[in-house]
Amino acid sequence: MMGEWGHDGPGWHHRGWNSSGYGPMAGNLSDDELVQMNKERSEFFKATENLRQDLYAKQLELRSELAKENPDSKRASSLQNDISKLQARLDQKRIDHMVEMRKINPDASRGFMSRGGMGYGSAYGGYCWR
Repeated sequence: MMGEWGHDGPGWHHRGWNSSGYGPMAGNLSDDELVQMNKERSEFFKATENLRQDLYAKQLELRSELAKENPDSKRASSLQNDISKLQARLDQKRIDHMVEMRKINPDASRGFMSRGGMGYGSAYGGYCWR
């Protein structure tokens, strides 16, 4: 089922009002570049859908464990280890994606990296990865 912003998975927010989703950056792109970037972005989200879902599920499990009156330290540590591994895999895929986007548009992904919200920030009408 499609979500509020025309997507169907976790990992999308801060979507811009610009129809391309690239905000001010779109002014410098040709129609062909916009098509290429949208294709790359869609492929990235499809390729990382299961990974993002697994990461989200592990984060929920950890929150649930830590919310218990007597959390199991070993279980919490194990879950955090799993989260770290999944996050590292997603981070590497994100870097690969950013490199591909920069091949299309050298200004893509410049200055958008910040821990906890890596990706295209709201200032550029894009998406981030939480």
